[in-house]
Amino acid sequence: MQIYQLETGIVADYAAKELAKYTQMMCDQTTEVSYSHGESGIALGLFGTLGISFEGIEDPELDDAYEINVDGFRGYIAGSNLRSILYGVYEYLKAAGCRFIRPGKDGEIIPTVDLSSFKADFRVKAHHRFRGDCIEGAVSYEFVSNYVEWLPKIGFNSYMLQATSPYLWYAKWYEHHGNPNKKPCPLSVEEADAITHKLEMDIKRCGLTLHSVGHDYMSPAFDLYGEITEEDVDRKGMREYLALINGKRKIMHGNFRYTNLCFSNPIVRRKLADFFVNYVSQKPQVDFLHIWLADSPNTNCECENCKKGTVSDRYIKILNDADEAFTAKGIKTKIVFIMYNDSCWTPIFERLKNTDRFVFLVAVRQDYISGYTNYDKKVELPEFVLNGNTIEKTNFPLNMGFLREWRKIFKGDTYFFDYHLYSDHYCDPGYCQISDRLMRDLKLLDTLGVNGYMHCSTPRKNMPTSYPMYMSGKILTNPTLSEEEISEEYYSAAFGKDWKKVYNYLRSLSELFHPDLVRNTAVGAADEMFSNSGTKIHLPYMNNPEALKDFLKIGNVISDFETVIAENIGHPNACVRKSWDILRVHAEISRKIAEGLCAGAGGDMATAQNICRDIILMLRNFEDDYVYDFDFYLLYRRLKVTFGFASNVFSSLNKDI
Repeated sequence: MQIYQLETGIVADYAAKELAKYTQMMCDQTTEVSYSHGESGIALGLFGTLGISFEGIEDPELDDAYEINVDGFRGYIAGSNLRSILYGVYEYLKAAGCRFIRPGKDGEIIPTVDLSSFKADFRVKAHHRFRGDCIEGAVSYEFVSNYVEWLPKIGFNSYMLQATSPYLWYAKWYEHHGNPNKKPCPLSVEEADAITHKLEMDIKRCGLTLHSVGHDYMSPAFDLYGEITEEDVDRKGMREYLALINGKRKIMHGNFRYTNLCFSNPIVRRKLADFFVNYVSQKPQVDFLHIWLADSPNTNCECENCKKGTVSDRYIKILNDADEAFTAKGIKTKIVFIMYNDSCWTPIFERLKNTDRFVFLVAVRQDYISGYTNYDKKVELPEFVLNGNTIEKTNFPLNMGFLREWRKIFKGDTYFFDYHLYSDHYCDPGYCQISDRLMRDLKLLDTLGVNGYMHCSTPRKNMPTSYPMYMSGKILTNPTLSEEEISEEYYSAAFGKDWKKVYNYLRSLSELFHPDLVRNTAVGAADEMFSNSGTKIHLPYMNNPEALKDFLKIGNVISDFETVIAENIGHPNACVRKSWDILRVHAEISRKIAEGLCAGAGGDMATAQNICRDIILMLRNFEDDYVYDFDFYLLYRRLKVTFGFASNVFSSLNKDI
């Protein structure tokens, strides 16, 4: 079999290698890649190179489309851009029977197929322009690299590495937060930077657009890192640059991540603009630079100049200064700005000057129950009050009210950044309720006038299944697909002949665990600490006889299904066998969680918390064998909330709770 690679670059090279690798696995044919274009092979090229129409494609660089016309070992796979050639390769392979149901080699099903008689002829344009994920949880280089190789196989086109260095996320893994059974391996700044560079290259090789920074750029911009003291601020001579709050200029919570600056000060804005230029000049691989504000509301400067207008007035000035600096240097990188905390209120005086440079990101907060469905509910927007704003985080109609105001002054690309799979899925051991709600919300993106979605999630969320992400990629590419179509495709590939039994079993777990009762709506999943370390959280499932009736059923449901697991645990296909093994361990964990919930619903929280301790010990023991399948760090945090341990969730992660 001959493959003609008509384009150059790392993505084109990767697309050709992937097609060669998988076709050789499927039909045991010797596969060669050449850079000429002959008659008896499959050509991989851009639409323009192959003379294919760009009809229906608004922006070939941003909009992903591919056309496949292959008959046996002749034809072409074409893309509107280089990454779309890679997507076309994967869709050709899937049309021939391949499935990529979770990250890694043990998540692949590669059938034996006579490709010499296989035909594929279709064209697809991905419905949404932005289909991404953002680094979260406790991660290693291997976890993220493995994950980004999977994302284009299931339809995603972007990945975000938060901060100038995702050191915080690496540290959670390499220092093994929460698991004293594992020896901490602290990273140096240089080691973290090396990991980041390798991941950036992996992201680009896999054709994903690279999103970067967001929070935490103020530290490197002013050469202050980590836990900052007031002495550090004075030593650097930057006291005058900090936000003036209650008559004082000081850092917030010991970290620039939570600290805003005096953004009306032109020196501050110039320093930031210079930093952004230097950053993207050193990292030309960054496609989208996110410039956000401090990750804490009501920490804004109260000096006379900063009092004028809203926080967004100063924010727009930062963005315009960065754009002007980029333009002067010929930098093409897009800038992403965010509706989050105090930037929910639109600017009164300022406007973006070069709107083509910018993309608008809406950090959505919602209750995950009604989700996006009440988008058109009319609400009265509160007036902006400097450092006196209170926003109900889960009030989606309020978020949409703010968005409508922003859309009056910015008509450019807009997409959502949301947290369905941050830790809410841990309240739903079957992953079915959260998947249904996520599908419902993704199908509403068009109605909401946005052009995509980015998850904020760990790459380690494959227990019991990887269905939520698999489904997301499908729906963001083609929102007309039904739950029935996607679930049958996924479950039948992942579990073989007994897939319907798995599907029904996991749906039973999602129903019986009552995720909406278990979920702690009083403490947001992304909150890093509780206000009162001595407070015990009261959850709706506690002292709840009705919930107890269903919690008591879970053990029997699991026991009954374990016979099905036993029948399939030796499946001849390695991928399917791994799927059943994950279910086996998941059943053990779920049974213990159900025992704890039964105790809590029966009014015995002391026993519930003791069981939670047992679960933590169990998870620590399971972690080594299932590191790619669940994120111990995030699950640990969620369990502490679920079982009423309201202490600072970070302070004792390496101790027994």
